[in-house]
This record gives sequence, C-alpha cells and structure tokens, in this order.
Amino acid sequence: MKTMKNNEKGPALSNFSLFFKNHVLNLKIFNKILFAGMIVLGILYLAGTNDLAIQGFALSDLKEQRNRLAAENKKLELKAMALSSYNIISSKVDSLKMVAVGEIDYISAGSGIVAKK
Repeated sequence: MKTMKNNEKGPALSNFSLFFKNHVLNLKIFNKILFAGMIVLGILYLAGTNDLAIQGFALSDLKEQRNRLAAENKKLELKAMALSSYNIISSKVDSLKMVAVGEIDYISAGSGIVAKK
C-alpha cells in the first residue's frame, strides 16, 4: 500500500479542493444574489411606505374638506329654516301687498261620468 506524504497531493485531495473551490464560488454567487434581492426589497418597501404616506395625507385633506362642507351645510340648513319660518313669511306677505284668502267657492263637475271609446 502506498502512503502519501504531507506535501504530496493525491487524487482525493484534489477532488476535495475542486469541490471546495466550486462551493465557495457558489456561495459568492448566492451572497451576491441575496444582497441584490435585499436591495430590491428595500427599495420596494420604501416605495410602498412613501405611497401609503401620500395616501394618508390625501385622506386627511379629504376628511378636512368633508368636515368643512358639513359645517357649511348645517349653516345653510339653519338659514333655510329661518327664512321659512312663519314670522318671516308673514312679514314678506305684507311687504308684497298680498291679501288673505276669503271664502272659497268650489265648482261642481257634475256626475263624474267619463266618456269611453
């Protein structure tokens, strides 16, 4: 049986050496791909967060506009109720020189029979 010395490289050692080099090469490629993936995911995360922040500001603006319009609507409803109150209407009747209705005469239409074709 042949024994190897420490400085001799046998076939088993060279195969191990090639496997190790390929393995390290594969790890380097894997690490580069992993790093690039992390960069891409980080950019996508920032873009998504930015989009959500913009939508939040737009939503708060719309809520503020809704509250402002609701307050304006309430003011207009109060103004409409005030203008349609009895005292306001009766004072406008006097200013327009309208007179109150007296006795009402109704016209009778007869028997109510309608001609058919």
